[in-house]
Amino acid sequence: MKVLLLITDLERGGSPLRLVRLAHGLAGEGIQVAVGCLAPPGPLSAELQGAGLRTFACGARSVRDLGALLRLRREIRDLAPDLVHATLTHANVAARLVAARLGIPVIGSTATIEVERRWHRRLERCTLRWESAHLVNSAALAEHVVRTFGAAREHVFLIPPSIGQVPARIDRDAARRRFGIPPMAHVLLWVGRFDPVKRIDRIVECLRLDEERSLMALLAGAGPEKEHIAALAARLGVRDRVVLPGWQADLGPALSAADAFVFPSLTEGMPNALLAALGFGLPCVASDIPAHRELADRGARLRLVDCGDAAALLSAVRWMQAAPAEAEAMGLLSAAWAEQNLRPEATVQATIAAYERVLAAAK
Repeated sequence: MKVLLLITDLERGGSPLRLVRLAHGLAGEGIQVAVGCLAPPGPLSAELQGAGLRTFACGARSVRDLGALLRLRREIRDLAPDLVHATLTHANVAARLVAARLGIPVIGSTATIEVERRWHRRLERCTLRWESAHLVNSAALAEHVVRTFGAAREHVFLIPPSIGQVPARIDRDAARRRFGIPPMAHVLLWVGRFDPVKRIDRIVECLRLDEERSLMALLAGAGPEKEHIAALAARLGVRDRVVLPGWQADLGPALSAADAFVFPSLTEGMPNALLAALGFGLPCVASDIPAHRELADRGARLRLVDCGDAAALLSAVRWMQAAPAEAEAMGLLSAAWAEQNLRPEATVQATIAAYERVLAAAK
């Protein structure tokens, strides 16, 4: 089987990293895999090439760069894949417009329940007819794709989520020294892409409400909102308690330095960072949204609160401070749950099964 995995970009982020893990897993099962992106090459392009996987980039500079579709067409004709598996709206639409017109089955996939870009939903609805199946990794996402995009329920495949290797734990004091964090601080960790939908400002506001000034926030990641968050912390008088170390290729030190993981997103699909924190055994506080409720319903141990309210977030953190034994037990139970339920091989095998059904139906 020859498969082209197509995504909007290969920058470091949740969906691209998930796709890279899938590419390695598929290759390990003997599938010929190529990975393409619509944007210029990203840092993950080099990593894939270093692992011996073929990659290409269409070099799109904006969503209006229609020349990228012509470049994509040339790459697909050259690769002649059995199917194209796209991820994220721009790649989904491009695959439907290009690969489907070439007679190649297209599988789309959605990674988050998006609320801020209505035009994405319109594009998905208008082009969905040209794909053969749609993959998601949560029941909440499946319902979103059916209800919002108009997908036929029988064409939506629920693929179990997974994480890669759990980051290695290091000495707590050494981890804190790496980030310049005092030994006695209570550290709240957030990891991801700085974007308004992540509501990182609620974490900063939580520090402002902390009259004891015992809390610090380790906000690890990159993205367009990072400077805004730094400026907000300065304006609220808590800049000295916010650490912004940038993107962390190895999350082990950040997770080792933290007392709790906080994830106040407005919307998510099945977030890599939260899954990694659960797998590591860090007590987690997350927003009470469908994807996170689904994790709790499946058996993951995390506290769900209305993270739109910084006071509610602070209250959950205070509980962890006041009940460290219970918080530690919650983390241990989460790690055990993740080991049983977030296995990469399950993701790969379910994805291959979806591919085989699509190809069988196309004959």
